[in-house]
Amino acid sequence: ILCIVMTEGAVVVHHAVEQQVLRRYPGVVSESEMHSLENLRGIPKGDINNRVHLSQIRKEWNRFYKANPNPTQSQLLDFATKLDNKFGHLFNPPIR
Repeated sequence: ILCIVMTEGAVVVHHAVEQQVLRRYPGVVSESEMHSLENLRGIPKGDINNRVHLSQIRKEWNRFYKANPNPTQSQLLDFATKLDNKFGHLFNPPIR
C-alpha cells in the first residue's frame, strides 16, 4: 500500500489532458472527465513545477496542438499517457 502524506499547498494540480482542450476542441472531453480524479496529477511546487509543468509539458502540448488540429478523445488520452510515462516519476504521487 502506497501512502503519500502531503502538506496542503505542496503541489500544483495538473490536468493530464489539460483544461484548454475544453476550449480548443469543444465536445471532445466533458467537464466531468476533465476534472475527474483519473485526469488529475500533483506536481510539487518549486523547481519541478517551473521546469516540468510550466515549460516541458507546456511545449509538448503546444506541439501536439499544432500537429493535431482535430484530435479524437483517444488521441488526447494517448498523448496524456505518453506525458505521464515521460514525466510521471516527478509527480506526487508518482505515476508510472
